[in-house]
Amino acid sequence: MAHLPLHPALTAEVSDAEAAQRLRAIGQRITRLRVAVFKTLLAAEQPLSHPEVQQRLEASETGAVDRVSLYRNLEWLVQTGLAHRITADDRIWRFSAHRDETTTQHPHFHCVACRQVFCLPESSVPTPRLPADYSMIEMELVVNGVCAQCGKEPPKKTSQH
Repeated sequence: MAHLPLHPALTAEVSDAEAAQRLRAIGQRITRLRVAVFKTLLAAEQPLSHPEVQQRLEASETGAVDRVSLYRNLEWLVQTGLAHRITADDRIWRFSAHRDETTTQHPHFHCVACRQVFCLPESSVPTPRLPADYSMIEMELVVNGVCAQCGKEPPKKTSQH
């Protein structure tokens, strides 16, 4: 099922040079796979699961990718702050690139019908008040519901006995 991105401005052609420059800017070692994975996340219109990233990489000039190496690179991007990980109620991790340094915490929308997850960057999430000796590392907010595309589909017929 094809979906239109919620925020068309998020989809963009990204060059290897742009992705590599962002990696260099944080002082990290550049590898072909790191650049390819980060470029894939930057170009994606919505957060991608590990298999979705692998499928896109293998369909590109990158070719076959070891799934463990891919997972390590996705985790590395999260640890360096270049990407974030989203977990919806389906327990599938999805990854999304931070597109610029001003990216703030934002909620995500998970469609329970098609299982896609969309970033909602135009919605802000207030920072919760924590006790004085607590510190926040990250915060996740996932809204579960039905996306516009799935809401337009006619209800599925069920067989009656």
